[in-house]
Amino acid sequence: MIAGWFVFYAAVKLLKVQRDDLEVSLVYALYKSTRLNGFIARLAAWRPGFWRILGNVGIVTAVGQATFASWLLLNNLIKFFLKPETATPVQPLIPGVTISAESLPWFMMAAGVVILVHELSHGIQCIMEGVKVKSAAIMVAVITFGGAVEPDEEEMEKASLLSRLRIFASGSIVNLITGLLVIPIMIIFGGVMPNALNVFFSWLYFVSINLAIMNMLPIGPLDGGQMWRAVTEKMPTGKLLQNVATYAFLALIVGNIVFSFNLFGLVPI
Repeated sequence: MIAGWFVFYAAVKLLKVQRDDLEVSLVYALYKSTRLNGFIARLAAWRPGFWRILGNVGIVTAVGQATFASWLLLNNLIKFFLKPETATPVQPLIPGVTISAESLPWFMMAAGVVILVHELSHGIQCIMEGVKVKSAAIMVAVITFGGAVEPDEEEMEKASLLSRLRIFASGSIVNLITGLLVIPIMIIFGGVMPNALNVFFSWLYFVSINLAIMNMLPIGPLDGGQMWRAVTEKMPTGKLLQNVATYAFLALIVGNIVFSFNLFGLVPI
């Protein structure tokens, strides 16, 4: 797979392929086109009522996800001070360091699925809320894939608060559902599936659930941060509230990582 990728990269460079909708680097290729918008629009038209309900559920569960993530991080940080032996390691996912070489391909494939459905759900909700999708992109990298959706920023800013919240929350709720659906698959078929599939579904569950929960924290660039900005931006102290939330939760995460490294070191998965 890796050898085939570099053959593709070399061919593009040697043939000097230049297109406005195609970006190719050493590690990824990004195909960006408005043609993919039609596919997203067809999905949105498939079950409009379902997507609307999903968006509303996403807003409600976002509060629970952010609260749960906050409790996990704070509770774990307290354990490092009071009962270090009961604390759980919190560490960044670093290929080759905290992600073993054996797990890396399956992690990347699972991450690709998670990112693709996450971005697709954002695009569907944009269509549902009348926000133009300027372009959608498919990304293919050395050992993974993914996607990206670019909404019209002006139309996004003009959309109602509820519409924007649905759009921001949609990615995490779909990731949460994906992770929960993996559980019965592993329970029913885990004993008969090839080991490779078991590893893939384990990573799919892990990445889906963790992204769904952590992405709802009110940290600036995250979807949870975008939701918090949408709620507070018209308040006199809105900017202050946004900065306080971002730096407070970043400090909480960094604190967990630092104490984890001090107690456990880097633990490969």
